Amino acid sequence: TIDCRPHQYEFSRLNLEYTVMSKRKLNQLVTEKLVNGWDDPRMPTVSGLRRRGFTPASIREFCKRIGVTKQENMIEFSSLESCIRD
Repeated sequence: TIDCRPHQYEFSRLNLEYTVMSKRKLNQLVTEKLVNGWDDPRMPTVSGLRRRGFTPASIREFCKRIGVTKQENMIEFSSLESCIRD
């Protein structure tokens, strides 16, 4: 028999300074037409970041740099922007 056991990984949510990350609040912005949809460049979604000019490689690099933590941290948006320059 193969010894396969399920693994549970715990991690905290990603918080960017001066950025609304709550899906409920982002959904409210979309439904009230304050932004032009989920892919609006002002939205902190993957599609919004792509429209802002972030490449998939730069988003992956950002995730590698910040790592996975169990404690909530506030990440500066400039650290995300620095990944696009590298």
